[in-house]
Amino acid sequence: MNRMTVISLVLASLVLPVTSCTTGESQPSPAADGCEETLGTSGIKWVEDHAATDEGESVDRSGMKLKESRSEYLKQMDSWNPDGSHWSAELCSMSTFSSGKNKVFRLEFGPSSVPFDFDTKSDGGITTAVNDDVKLHQSKDARGVTRYGVYVKCQVSGNPARQASMTPLAGVLTDTLTSGTTPEDHVTYLLRSTKAVVKSLTCENKPVVPAGTRVSEH
Repeated sequence: MNRMTVISLVLASLVLPVTSCTTGESQPSPAADGCEETLGTSGIKWVEDHAATDEGESVDRSGMKLKESRSEYLKQMDSWNPDGSHWSAELCSMSTFSSGKNKVFRLEFGPSSVPFDFDTKSDGGITTAVNDDVKLHQSKDARGVTRYGVYVKCQVSGNPARQASMTPLAGVLTDTLTSGTTPEDHVTYLLRSTKAVVKSLTCENKPVVPAGTRVSEH
């Protein structure tokens, strides 16, 4: 997975990825379980039904399984450093190459390199507080692509109490694949995926991730 472009102070927390499990084959493989575990069958169908593809073009899937992602996440938390650089795992990637363009729907999660209470004044995006433990953030990159971010206070066993706020779980959804979809659609599937990741991590503070929430147009 390539290094992502830094588009804001906030979403910069997910610019460093770990190696994902990919096969190079055009058909889904066991590595696609990351999509199944995070989006579910209905979520995968939603992406495929709205994918802007040429006639006869198929959508390929790949992604890291939650078990592998959890191992990478906890490994980073073993040497927890709120000022350190962190790496994200690509849990789901659904892509196609049509009309001369590579189009992708991507979900990534990892430890955030910015605190939960980040300074939104330095960023042009939109922040939505969902509850005391969950917040959403969306912004556009230089190409006008909206990135949907989520931040969750997740206290990992053995770490200082402030770890949950200083290095929360962070996720980002990037979508250049679908058409005719809304911000609410993207937030719904981002939160669904976040809930699956939080469950896999067994956060000690038991953050509540809702099924969906209202978001502003960006």
